[in-house]
Amino acid sequence: MKLLNAISGAILAASLLFTACNTPETATKEKADFTQVIPTLNAITADWNKGDLDKFVTVYDSAATFMLPKGPIGVNEMKEHYKAAFTETGTPTSTLSFDSLEMRPLGDSHALVTGRYILTAQDSSKQSGRYTLVFEHSEDKGWKILHDHSN
Repeated sequence: MKLLNAISGAILAASLLFTACNTPETATKEKADFTQVIPTLNAITADWNKGDLDKFVTVYDSAATFMLPKGPIGVNEMKEHYKAAFTETGTPTSTLSFDSLEMRPLGDSHALVTGRYILTAQDSSKQSGRYTLVFEHSEDKGWKILHDHSN
């Protein structure tokens, strides 16, 4: 009988814990506005094309990662990578555009974005590649990139 009481008590405790974790506040959390993901990307494209790399990287969460062949790096390293590879004296050597954009919600506050970036140099030559971005939305920060895997 003591064993049955112990099991019943454990089940009751687990039920209470489950109920506490699923309060109406959690259950009624609104979905993020996924229509703002693509405009967020368009805004940073304009920042890149104006030569404002500092503003361009503000869409990245401070803990975001950027995948390179050697492995993931942080936002500051990514910014330095972009400076070295795509700018001269702080100004981009190419204009940035995106195409083939596809956004897929991942739950209520995350999104997966895939597409192709195109860098067009002043001589009209183009360099392009594919990318995958993982976005997260929060009320205080808006949409932020958590991970960027571009090639």
